[in-house]
Amino acid sequence: MFAIAVAFVTDPLVRSCQRRLGAPRWVVAALVYLALLLCLAAALYAIGLSAVHDLMRMAERGPATIRSLIEQAVGPEGIALFGNIYTADEIMLALGKSAQKLAAAGVMLKAGELGIQAIFGLFLTLVLTPYFMISGPRLSAGAIWLIPPERRRSVTDLLPKIVPALRRYLLGIFLVVVYTSFAAWIGFGPVFHLPGAVLLAVTVGILEIVPVLGPITAAALVGIMAAQQATLAGAALLMTFVLFLRLSIDNLVGALVLGQAARLHPVVIIAGFVCGAMLFGVVGLLLAVPAAVCIKIILEHYYAEPIRADEA
Repeated sequence: MFAIAVAFVTDPLVRSCQRRLGAPRWVVAALVYLALLLCLAAALYAIGLSAVHDLMRMAERGPATIRSLIEQAVGPEGIALFGNIYTADEIMLALGKSAQKLAAAGVMLKAGELGIQAIFGLFLTLVLTPYFMISGPRLSAGAIWLIPPERRRSVTDLLPKIVPALRRYLLGIFLVVVYTSFAAWIGFGPVFHLPGAVLLAVTVGILEIVPVLGPITAAALVGIMAAQQATLAGAALLMTFVLFLRLSIDNLVGALVLGQAARLHPVVIIAGFVCGAMLFGVVGLLLAVPAAVCIKIILEHYYAEPIRADEA
């Protein structure tokens, strides 16, 4: 899926370079792909050094951080539930026992399997991307050929409306993720000096891929970090920064880079999430908004056509 998206977004760049250089498509596509790989490697190197350091610090301070959050929630004297008083130490002990049971139940093995699947998926994406970049026009022409001849005209008339909107949406999502990660890193790192600032900023940016649910999850993560601030004023300033970041994404950056096509009603987006997740799982969740955009354009196209005299 990601390989197709990359090839789809970079197709205009490949065509433009091909016209200017007069070189075969495979040469231009290979050069563009190598440039993307270099940019990706540079970004991973720059982010990875800080992210690994942050992960190590989080692993070291994890139990203390969790205990601090629990103590803030239940208080130093504990919390009374069903006639019993549970302190932070007792809750931590119960969590430790639960973690041991989960490890014994094979949860760690399942996590390892998911990690292997992620690595294999990344390798497959890196291999398939240049093939889609080189053979994109042939594959799209073959897909149109599969449509019955009497329906091809209507599809070819509709594609000039769907393709630019989808390409702008995918590119816009990438730019929103980059902007969110960079702006969040400036706030979390140099300004508020949060632990794991790089990792938190990248996580907040990636969550922007999932509309509605992603920002809510990101706000919850930042809320947990705000609860660990030494003063109430620091926590308030952090949440104010997150609020302004959210407003800048929704009203400025998102509106500029995504355009009108991706402006869907929240009810439509949530319904698309539910249907996509039920039918196709995580892939359906990621494809829900692009599919809804396509359906919107198709309906606008066909319902905007005037009724011909012989059909009245």
